[in-house]
Amino acid sequence: MIKGVFFDVGGTLYSYKTMQPTMMVLLQELKERLALDHDLNEVARLFQVANKAADKEFATKPAYLFYDYFKAIFLNFIASIDKQHLHEHFEWFEQRQREKLVGGMQLQPDCHDTLDRLKAMGLYLSAVSNADENHLQPLVERGELHRWLTDWTSSEAAKSCKPDRQFFDIALKKAGLKPEEVVFVGDSLEQDILGAHNVGLGTVLITEPGIPTPMHIGRDVPQPDYRITTLSELPDIIKNFRRRAEA
Repeated sequence: MIKGVFFDVGGTLYSYKTMQPTMMVLLQELKERLALDHDLNEVARLFQVANKAADKEFATKPAYLFYDYFKAIFLNFIASIDKQHLHEHFEWFEQRQREKLVGGMQLQPDCHDTLDRLKAMGLYLSAVSNADENHLQPLVERGELHRWLTDWTSSEAAKSCKPDRQFFDIALKKAGLKPEEVVFVGDSLEQDILGAHNVGLGTVLITEPGIPTPMHIGRDVPQPDYRITTLSELPDIIKNFRRRAEA
């Protein structure tokens, strides 16, 4: 019997549709601050290469701070433009990136309505996010998610990052639920679906057409139990999980 639903946050309860234009604005600011001769498209290309290199370094670690992950991206980028002395600008960049990404992401349009429907089904609702506290807490507050979520946990607080098992075990313990009583909803095959599947949770992958999922490095992953493109599909899927459990 399904009694709870755990959600990822970025790319799940919040949409990633604004991320690319937001990052381009940020990279324009970075280009101007560092007085780079590169055009903006080249800056974006080099930053993407730096990002992918950091993904390979961090994605398989059981725990890390996203502050350190973002710093690795920045330092990789600085090295690619042969401007090592510019590493001193990272603190400015980290703050601006956090402000723009946390402030710029928008809730999925059907988020509150879906949470209402799930809550009415008697489900325990929780957020389990690979994020530092200073990213997750503002997103919970800005989206008024505390009105529906019983709890929420950052990877910083858990000292574990999805797909590491410890993170899921901590979330389950908080909820007082068994793995087979929970469905996990997330946008990442390699973090959300892989981790939840390995612990024994039901899995639902949400995708936004044309929006790439961060931190994918090509790991073998199981297929989710269900795929959706909108949160409003979830209540019927939870009913399907419950019917399967009763069969």
